[in-house]
Amino acid sequence: YARIADRRRDHLHKLTTRLVRENQTIVIEDLAVRNMVKNGSLARAISDAAWSEFRSMLEYKAQWYGREMIAIDRWFPSSK
Repeated sequence: YARIADRRRDHLHKLTTRLVRENQTIVIEDLAVRNMVKNGSLARAISDAAWSEFRSMLEYKAQWYGREMIAIDRWFPSSK
């Protein structure tokens, strides 16, 4: 389990670093993960994704590199 966690963390570090270096502004949607985990067929995949860790890494790396990160509310009408 420790090896899998290390691989996941390493992948998240590489991905977030690449995203922050390549973009001036990063916009993410604030999702209700608690409600999404209630779906039985997707619960394990959603839990394994480590979205909260991904978001926290993006936040501190964006601040570190002087980039702007915006978290949009899940009810924001972005598709309209």
